Amino acid sequence: MDASSSSSSSISSKRNAEFQPENPCYCGLPSRVRTSRTKDNPGKKFRLCPNSMNEGPKCKLWEWLEPKSPENEVNFGKDKKELCNLTLKVSILENEISICKMKMEQENLVVRQEFEKLKWKLFTHKVMMIVLFLLFVFKK
Repeated sequence: MDASSSSSSSISSKRNAEFQPENPCYCGLPSRVRTSRTKDNPGKKFRLCPNSMNEGPKCKLWEWLEPKSPENEVNFGKDKKELCNLTLKVSILENEISICKMKMEQENLVVRQEFEKLKWKLFTHKVMMIVLFLLFVFKK
């Protein structure tokens, strides 16, 4: 919202301002939340930059805040808890996947080693068969 179109209907005193470092304005400063004391919007909260009322360069941040309802706060708490639970579950599943991959790689290595042993046995048996065949043929 534009500051010039809304500021005349939302006059507030500095006494009721609260800083919001988690919601910075466009110039990077913690925004302020104030309460309107006008006839048109009594008690309605709005957010603005601390520089918007100062002399010099002005920030354009100014917006009405949605009224908080107990339902929204409860849902937000539940949503935040659910998000934490889901994040934990994802981490646990990623860990389990890593363990399974590691086990598969180990088992694959064991299978490859066994396969190489079998190939070597087969080769030695073939050589023995050839030697026995040659001995049998040349003995006659």
